[in-house]
Amino acid sequence: MIKKIAAAFEFLTIIPLPFKRAGGPVWDESSIGKSSSVFPVVGLIMGGAYLLCFVLLRHVLPASVCAVAVITLGAVITGGLHLDGVSDTFDALAAKRTPKDRLLIMKSGSAGPIGVSAIVLTLLLKYALLKELLLSAHISNAFVLLTYPAAGRFAAAAAMFTGKSAKSEGLGWVFIEHTGVKEFMAAAGFLFIILTVLTLYLNNGAAALFASVHSIAIIITIALAAKISGAFFLRRFGGLTGDTIGAFIEGSELIFLIYLTITTGGAVFQRGFI
Repeated sequence: MIKKIAAAFEFLTIIPLPFKRAGGPVWDESSIGKSSSVFPVVGLIMGGAYLLCFVLLRHVLPASVCAVAVITLGAVITGGLHLDGVSDTFDALAAKRTPKDRLLIMKSGSAGPIGVSAIVLTLLLKYALLKELLLSAHISNAFVLLTYPAAGRFAAAAAMFTGKSAKSEGLGWVFIEHTGVKEFMAAAGFLFIILTVLTLYLNNGAAALFASVHSIAIIITIALAAKISGAFFLRRFGGLTGDTIGAFIEGSELIFLIYLTITTGGAVFQRGFI
């Protein structure tokens, strides 16, 4: 499992691992692809970094600045690759071309006006949602910051399991090719544990049954969204690519934050630790 986490951590972030030597470790395709089973664990670790950042800043800076700091930290940890995926995906979608031509547009790496606008709108919406949740009196800040990156990474695993690769090469193809039922169920299990334990621990008064049902509902919703998105990208691009998976991670994080914002408005959660 440690090997899988290390592989997933290396390919989901740009943070150098302690054991890396010159040139870095060499992973075989199977190890890379099957590491999707622990994606939510990597998301939880990222959430821990977000929480630490927030704890260090919240007593000296307003919530709005803390939200910007957390978003900036996320972009730094991932090297902006997911945001680049948002840009490339929307630029390609905006082009009235064949699926093959759209893939070439994504591969070009240049950002057009639609792509830039998509990044700006993604960041603005994430900022607004995070600020609202960090100021909410009904939900633990720790729950928000720890769970939304975990949910986003599970969404990537779900997309890899339910979708089809648009290409027969590249990192996206490797993950999609090796993410089977076992990897998907493991990722779902990890997210279930993360959501359920944090709901019980950080939100005072939450019942075990509520926490379990709540977690299952989120997992099913994300899996269905992944299936629908996979079908959409199949029509537009002939399948999924690394860029579309990155865009789906960002979109899933936004949907999860929107869900938390709506449910906390009805006081579904109670504010707990932090």
